[in-house]
Amino acid sequence: MTGRGIAKRAGVSILIPNWNHRFSLPRAIRSAFAGMRQLQARGIACELLVVDDASRDGSQKYLFHLATQYTDLPTRIIWLAKNVGPGPARNIGLMQAAYRHACLLDADNELEPANLWLFYRAALETDATVTYGVLPVRGDDRPDLLSNEALHARFYRQNYVDGFALLDAPAALAAGGYAPARGLLEDWELMMRLLARQALIVFVPVVFGYYYRIPGSGHTIAPEPLAHHLRRIFNQDELRSREGRLIGRMYHPDIGWLA
Repeated sequence: MTGRGIAKRAGVSILIPNWNHRFSLPRAIRSAFAGMRQLQARGIACELLVVDDASRDGSQKYLFHLATQYTDLPTRIIWLAKNVGPGPARNIGLMQAAYRHACLLDADNELEPANLWLFYRAALETDATVTYGVLPVRGDDRPDLLSNEALHARFYRQNYVDGFALLDAPAALAAGGYAPARGLLEDWELMMRLLARQALIVFVPVVFGYYYRIPGSGHTIAPEPLAHHLRRIFNQDELRSREGRLIGRMYHPDIGWLA
């Protein structure tokens, strides 16, 4: 998978990979449409791009009628005939996205519409490859926040940043995109490959969206053999994670650099 030579227009593609999430897909899409209206009001080009990964739960019928219901919002659906998994589905979306910046929104999560344009501004002003923010957890009685700090070197020991973020699509594809068959580690592996390429990863200290902790959610502890394999590649002898230094940056478009 390579993104070299891919030229994309300025704007935001909200990318939703979906596999059998009919129960939560409308919530994710409603939040995406609300975010798109916020962007359009500020003159920012945008689209919704859903990659349906051969769903069999009624998602396809819902998606088939979606574009006819919201004619004022650019919407495209990519229908995959065979289930390929989350990593390849995301790669297909990144390749097909019309715009340079892709908002990775899983079908069981929810975007904070009012803040999307802040993250887009931050991405443009800093030229960050990944721009992410705070994700309050919903869906159970355990209060929690995900992705709520800038990257420190301990990130090489255990991932604490969810893939729900704004991504420079050509840069991510040039780094190889999402690796297939990595269990719960596609996000972590891509981030470490981007860091190896000296990509800038920026944390904006506002809410990006809401993570729903439900059965089958991806944000759980990764299988240790797979995690150990990635550490052996990117953090041999734990030399990087022992440094304790800041490896990302913190930025707010209304304030500037914070770290």
